[in-house]
Amino acid sequence: MGMRLFTPIGVALGLVLGAGAEAAPRWSGSDLAALQDVVAGAQAEGLADYDSQSFLTFTPGDVTDSVADTTALSLARDYFEGSDHVRADRSWHIDRGSLDYEAWLNDALSHHSVRASFQSLLPQTTRYAALRRTLPGCAKPVECSRIALNLDRLRALPRELGTRYVWVDVPAYRLDVVENGRTVASHRVIVGKPGSQTPSFQAKATGVTINPWWNVPCSIVDESVGKLIAINPQEAARRGYVATRDAKGKLVVRQKPGPDNALGQIKIEMPNPYDVYIHDTPSRDLFSRSARAFSHGCIRTEDPKSLAVTLLGETAETTVNLLLATGVSRTLKLPQSVPVYVVYVTAEADEGTGRALFHPDIYKRDR
Repeated sequence: MGMRLFTPIGVALGLVLGAGAEAAPRWSGSDLAALQDVVAGAQAEGLADYDSQSFLTFTPGDVTDSVADTTALSLARDYFEGSDHVRADRSWHIDRGSLDYEAWLNDALSHHSVRASFQSLLPQTTRYAALRRTLPGCAKPVECSRIALNLDRLRALPRELGTRYVWVDVPAYRLDVVENGRTVASHRVIVGKPGSQTPSFQAKATGVTINPWWNVPCSIVDESVGKLIAINPQEAARRGYVATRDAKGKLVVRQKPGPDNALGQIKIEMPNPYDVYIHDTPSRDLFSRSARAFSHGCIRTEDPKSLAVTLLGETAETTVNLLLATGVSRTLKLPQSVPVYVVYVTAEADEGTGRALFHPDIYKRDR
């Protein structure tokens, strides 16, 4: 990846440059100096492909304005949205939000606040700051590149994650509940196999279903369950499968609540277009393995009851226990919806040592 200074992004974003030879320069000497500092500091954010050429050698005017505008807008976009690598990742479905870059730059120049304006574009989370601190100490180029890539992924997230949210890091096989910037609970999880990957997306947890029915996805019906029903209907019935056909004659399968239910006894309701949910599982032995990419895409959690009570509130524990004991299927609404972020982050700072901790690139997305 080459240096990025003279790029066409200013034109692509519709920026209107100087109004002619008689117009006052957009960029003052002090603003150019501030931009030069910001560009030089981009490497600390893992963006090493920016030219730190000194803008102090330029004479304020139309040509300098054009170069400075283009550089500022390119860097602003990488700060705010993440760079081209993340934007090109088709498995990343997290809505970053939008920014009027022209208005942002005009405001920065009118207030002579270039440094502060760039700083405001970066994540202010402890997670991002901790990972950024690992970059200067990395010794191996491949590790430095992975840290930089994951800083990029963190920049592609919304800046306001919420005071309380669920964070699922797929390569780490871990689910965290975060409150006021602190992790208050962590759970081991099982995620999608490389052939049925768990996507990166955001949703809102709205409720907890105890003893859920499972609407078997069409892909799983075609792959295995449909064959079981056709070949051994008695065994399919014993496992709780109920088969019907829709108006077009297509096989539709649900699984009753019970010990064999693929969702286990608890499911976190978090509507999303990918039909990926956090739920229990009857396959408890898989949590003892270090690599846990076994599902068809959903997220199986090791301690679903604890997670459910954390989200619902401690007063709900009695109700949860009663429903689990009776086998009654019921959805308990959360007092307030909780954001859920399912991310693919392969490097983070170890909370104990502060050093970079790397997770396996199970879906080969770091390339």
